[in-house]
This record gives sequence, C-alpha cells and structure tokens, in this order.
Amino acid sequence: MICLLAATPHETKLLRQQLPLVPDPRVPGQSFSCHLCNEDILLLHTGIGIASAAASLARLLGQLTPQLLIAFGCGGSYVASGLVNGDLALATSEYFGDLGSATKEGFVPLSELGIAQAGDAPPLFAQQFDLQSVWQSEIARLLETAPELSAVTIAGGPFVTVNTVSGTRELSLGLELRTGGICENMEGAALAQVAESYALPLVELRGISNPCGTRDPADWDLPAGMKVAQQAVLRLLRDLPSLRATLCA
Repeated sequence: MICLLAATPHETKLLRQQLPLVPDPRVPGQSFSCHLCNEDILLLHTGIGIASAAASLARLLGQLTPQLLIAFGCGGSYVASGLVNGDLALATSEYFGDLGSATKEGFVPLSELGIAQAGDAPPLFAQQFDLQSVWQSEIARLLETAPELSAVTIAGGPFVTVNTVSGTRELSLGLELRTGGICENMEGAALAQVAESYALPLVELRGISNPCGTRDPADWDLPAGMKVAQQAVLRLLRDLPSLRATLCA
C-alpha cells in the first residue's frame, strides 16, 4: 500500500477528481482509498499543523503498514532557493524550525539548548529528520523527466516546519539562515517523526504557493502550488509499476 498525505481537501481536489477514491473507514471523514496500477492507495487528510498531522498519521499507522508515505501540498519558498510560485520542491530533510527558545541573543534551537539525552533511553526530542532514501532519489529522477512538469523548476533540499508561518522578511531570513531550508510548511517534520518511529520511508514534495516573508495576497498563488504538487503525485502513481521494478531490481 502507498499512503498519500495532505493537510486539507483543498490540496487533493485534482487527485479526488482523477482517482476512483471512496471513503475509507480507518480514519472516518479523513481517509479515502482505491486500487490503482495493481497497488492499494490510501489518501489521508491530516489536518493543518504539527499536532493534527502527527495524531492523524499515528492513528492510521496503528491499523496498517504501508510500503511508502508520500506527503504533498503547498509550501513557501525561501529566497535563496530560487523557487517561484508554481515550482516544485522535494525534501531531502525536515527540520522543526521554531522548536527552541527565544533569547536576547536571538533564537536558539532545542538541539543547542544543552538538554541531556540518555543514550540508553528513547530520545527526548529530535530537531531534524533525514528523508534521503532510494525512494526519494528515484522519485526525483522520475519527476525531472515527467513531460507535464517540463516547464516547472524542481529543486531538492531541506524543508522547514513551523507553527508560525514567516510572514515577515526578518522571520523568514532568520529561519532560512538557521536551517538552509528551501521550503517552509506546517506539517512535514511531524510526519517525518511519526514515519521514523514506524521505520517507514517518507517522500515529501510541495508546490510553491508563495515566497516566505510576506502576507501580501498579490504574492500568493495557492491554486498554482496545489496544482503542481498534485500533478507530481499523479505522475508518481501512474509510474508506480516501473518505479517499483527499478527499486526492487
């Protein structure tokens, strides 16, 4: 089974129009399933934000063990990424961007606060999650050669998950400098933490809907970000047989 994860129904409208999805009882009102290309597909609307995303995914994974998780939706681009609205970002890692402490000297990530973690006990926290895998690299190659994405810039790099979207230039630049991130979102690191706890691969891709650092509606294009992310997911689903053959060879 392949599980598709998106925060809201707005980000899955195209998928639900083109796939024979029906309501699935595992997470009532949030999950939908179908069979495609000899593969069971389950779509989960996780809700917005870290807590909702983690809780929804953990609830689902208590009932099944998918082969792959694919998270998708909209995201904001940081300046140095060079990405603009309608482009596509693919995560190589996820980072909890505002998990830490505000000090007179500036923001200090939780990983730098000196909180001791016992080596023989479960970790108290994690700040960053590596998402590089054979799935991620092969999916990146596949998307770069997809005809319907030929006019789209596709970039890979660190993603940053926040509770507060960086609507000011100061906040945006601070997050970008601390993390080296290319794309900001509100769920990815939480999904990555749950996926890691279940030892499952997660691939995350996001369509760029806005530049970080502004709340000016003129700079935002949510439909463009939603559309390109779903186009990428549809391409992956159509190519599942060849993707699986390559990875299992």
